[in-house]
Amino acid sequence: MSIVGSLKVISSRLKQARESAGLSTRTAAGRLQSLGHAITYATISNYENCKTVPPLAILDAFAAIYDRKREWFYAEGPTLSGIRYRAIQAVRVGEKRTFEGEALGWLTAYLAVEKVIDDPRKWPEDFKVEPNDSGPAVAEKLRKASKLVDLPIPSIVRLAENIGIRVIQVATEARIDGFAAMLDGVAVMAVNANLSGDRMRMNVAHEIAHHLFADCVKSTTLSEKEIERRAMDCGSHLLIPDQAIEDAIKLKSMVRLVQYKERFGVSLAAMIFRGKALGLLTEQEYQRLWIEFGRLGWRKDEPGYVPPDRPMRMESLFDAAVNQNKMTYTQIATLAGLDERVVRQRVMSAVGGMSEAVDGRRELNPMRIDNYRPNSGSKEM
Repeated sequence: MSIVGSLKVISSRLKQARESAGLSTRTAAGRLQSLGHAITYATISNYENCKTVPPLAILDAFAAIYDRKREWFYAEGPTLSGIRYRAIQAVRVGEKRTFEGEALGWLTAYLAVEKVIDDPRKWPEDFKVEPNDSGPAVAEKLRKASKLVDLPIPSIVRLAENIGIRVIQVATEARIDGFAAMLDGVAVMAVNANLSGDRMRMNVAHEIAHHLFADCVKSTTLSEKEIERRAMDCGSHLLIPDQAIEDAIKLKSMVRLVQYKERFGVSLAAMIFRGKALGLLTEQEYQRLWIEFGRLGWRKDEPGYVPPDRPMRMESLFDAAVNQNKMTYTQIATLAGLDERVVRQRVMSAVGGMSEAVDGRRELNPMRIDNYRPNSGSKEM
């Protein structure tokens, strides 16, 4: 790489690290000053725009306040493209950049580790999206190709992974549902880990639709509103087909609706909206239901429980790479631009392990099967 190319990488990485940390240039400058470096926000802007070069001591200071390794700032990596958010109007730009930055780090490591682990995905047979297909039509095709037809989808995340979409979760308090995007030619998705089970499943189904229609890759004559409506229609029909909506509503029983919510993993609000669209509810019935929902506080907290449908393939590949001696936690952490302890904690959390059990100084992988030794007083079951 040329000197100019290296400088562009460093400037890009500096900006990515700052945005991922959720810091403004002024806040970052203040933290550098607390470390004894007379740096202004304007100087940081010059570094990020490749106008001046940060001295090595300053780069080390950036590494400290952003919790990155110095080597990460020199490493050239892929960037997200064609990002499509769902319902993003009330989110600040800084919150989006922070969410994207954290997702990019994890996804970069995910794709790199995937190349050394044999865990192929199987595309459903006889499934193809035609140019003029509607959202519901594509959902029906995918259900049939996946041999689900009118059955509930046990894991919408697993379905996304089976059609080649890499899915991760990123925790944020911002009002972000998730996004679909491309990363180095690969379809990826990041969803907010702090959402309810039914909302997360709808988000995943919605972003699946964006990828099925190649909304993150190619241009279209449809308006943004039409693109989002198509994705929503596809995602909703993917989670629950029309016949199930009819079965849930025709009895006029809220108990039945809650049963179908829990069975199909979809919100009551989504089913009621679909019921109105299908003519199963009159306008008067529809409005009365919403009034009742508001009175009971169900618009924010519906009855019925949908368990989390969490993406964990990335964590399983990280674990496999370490157990198979293909990569170390240190190498994975470097790819992600994170502290090794953060990666270890994420893998441990995927199996319900306690974060306190993760010690970055230990080489022993606590999840490795051949490291397990029962207590001397335990009996074999």
